[in-house]
Amino acid sequence: MKIAFVTLMAGYSWGGSEYLWSATAERALIEDHEVLLSIYDWSTNHPAITRMQAQGAELHVRTRFPRPSPLAIRIKQKIERAFPYLQFNQPSPFHAVYDWQPDIICISQGGSYDISCFIDLLNFLLTTSVPFWIICQFNFEVSAPSRGTEPLIKAVFSKAKGVAFVSRHNLNLAERHLYQTLPNAIVVQNPTNLSDRTKVEWPIQPKVSFACVARLEAPIKGQDALFEVLSSQIWRERDWECNLYGAGPDRDYLENLAHHYDVRDRIHFKGHINDIRLLWAENHLLVMPSRAEGTPLSLVEAMLCGRPAVVTDVGGNAEWITEGRTGFIAESASPKSLNAALERAWLAQDNWKQMGDTAHEDAIAKIDPSPGSTLLKLIGQL
Repeated sequence: MKIAFVTLMAGYSWGGSEYLWSATAERALIEDHEVLLSIYDWSTNHPAITRMQAQGAELHVRTRFPRPSPLAIRIKQKIERAFPYLQFNQPSPFHAVYDWQPDIICISQGGSYDISCFIDLLNFLLTTSVPFWIICQFNFEVSAPSRGTEPLIKAVFSKAKGVAFVSRHNLNLAERHLYQTLPNAIVVQNPTNLSDRTKVEWPIQPKVSFACVARLEAPIKGQDALFEVLSSQIWRERDWECNLYGAGPDRDYLENLAHHYDVRDRIHFKGHINDIRLLWAENHLLVMPSRAEGTPLSLVEAMLCGRPAVVTDVGGNAEWITEGRTGFIAESASPKSLNAALERAWLAQDNWKQMGDTAHEDAIAKIDPSPGSTLLKLIGQL
């Protein structure tokens, strides 16, 4: 079978959204399928891309341009309808995918509606006889598609062979946003970055160490709300440190914000770290103040390593954490709700190790050991 994998990831060269489609593509290569990878040009490819090329995958690299806004898309469509002779017939950046004549196409989105920015791809999918799957990694609680692009999204979701979400919560959100049932939608898991899934020994240091493992992108990941909470008088009187792991566009802002709240000496920017088990050898509790999510790999990995978590009720967080048993769930991403959940966690410190043990057991029981194989089997059911 010829399978084309198209990632629409445009903001960063790699991220949590890229592991599922790439694991599926790698599995397809192992099973002797022909594979085409369509990615943006980042000058240097991620090791997973290089590895798949070595295994026989063909690579199609698209030039990166700023994505058009929904308003720009609507204006372009109106001009083309009013003046057909002014059709904007630029070559499609996806032409190599179409010309390759795949048996099936798998499209991976960082968000749930990113595809609405790619009108040529949408038009192809809505008119082609080639079956296709769409992966939706992320969804905002309140950010629905624009009314102008909504009909196209509804149409392409309805036509898709399958629409894969990484949490039931985000699938429900999409059905609410689109006021449409998606009978072809399923929930799948992302692969983790842990080959060793045994518990990590509990840290012995007396100071409580929080770990916030997320891209430094405050509007989505919510580190700004966490800093506000930790700057309150009651938290100043407690013995803790907060380690931030990850990179992103808001590092300078967050460092300045930590200074503003006078907590910079207790908040440590550790950068990106590849050794997840080493990270958890030095931290007691995961804190995820996110305003939106898919199902974060960092949460599942923390549970596998035997750590409890404080999370917000977004994405798939509450599908993995049980309040008071394996962690604590803030009702929203507001500082007030986050503070309440952190307070419950602080008062239950004596139970953290046991909660981490239970989190490990729950994660082992729940985790899909090979999400790439799972999705490939579904894709192959033509």
